Formats: sequence, structure tokens, C-alpha cells
Amino acid sequence: MKQPETKTIALRYGVKDDGGHVTSLSMRPPRARDSRDAQQGAKGPGDMEITLFANLCQVPPTLIEELHMADYRLVQDAYESFLG
Repeated sequence: MKQPETKTIALRYGVKDDGGHVTSLSMRPPRARDSRDAQQGAKGPGDMEITLFANLCQVPPTLIEELHMADYRLVQDAYESFLG
């Protein structure tokens, strides 16, 4: 069975990070446990989604929180593309 490939998300606005300016993110394919892990300790659906995306992109949640909404939507679209 073929595994879904990692998706590269080119950000329109980017975000500043400790290491400079982030202009793209790489999202790995999600697994069921990723959703479960993001739900644990989440204060609400938004918090859960940010934690989930941070884990899949292997960045701190604070980086996802700082994304411009247009870039956040690109991250959401990448996630949804894995779902079918």
C-alpha cells in the first residue's frame, strides 16, 4: 500500500521564528493517534487544531499561532487533502 507523501506548504506571508523567517512548512501525513494526542489537554477545538498542525509540521504551537490567517488556511487545506 502506498503511503501519502509529506506536503510542502508555501506560505504567502510567512512568520518570524527564532531562526529567522519561515516561508514554508512541511506537513507529514496524519495518523489517528495524532488527533487523539492533540485532544489531550486541549482547551477547545481551536487549541486542538493548532496543536495537531504543529505536531504534523514539527514546529512549536506558537509558530502556528502566529501565522497570518491566509497562511493558516493553507495549512488547513494541506491537512484536509490528506483526509481524502
